[in-house]
Amino acid sequence: MKYRFIPAFVMLLAGLVCCILSVVQRWPVMYSLVVLVIVLIIFYIIGQIVAQVVGKVVAEHEAMVKAEQERREAEEERRLEEEARRLAEEEERKKEQDSEREEKISQESSW
Repeated sequence: MKYRFIPAFVMLLAGLVCCILSVVQRWPVMYSLVVLVIVLIIFYIIGQIVAQVVGKVVAEHEAMVKAEQERREAEEERRLEEEARRLAEEEERKKEQDSEREEKISQESSW
């Protein structure tokens, strides 16, 4: 929908060039009109093709950007989970060390 004016713009630009060329070359009016109609039809079709190509390229680019963003979010989530797991393991090790120290202290005090 964003690219609906591309065919009309291309067609009118080609028509302008054709009109200027026909005046400069002093072509007869009927010949100029026939050439102008043919040029307008051809360049309208070319404009339609260009609009479709631009639309597809932009859609692919947006899909690629979205996929990259999802990949980055997943990577960040994985990194955060890994960090949380590492912190939990550290906390567990500290608890084990504390319990070992308490055991040593209780054994030493029982002597």
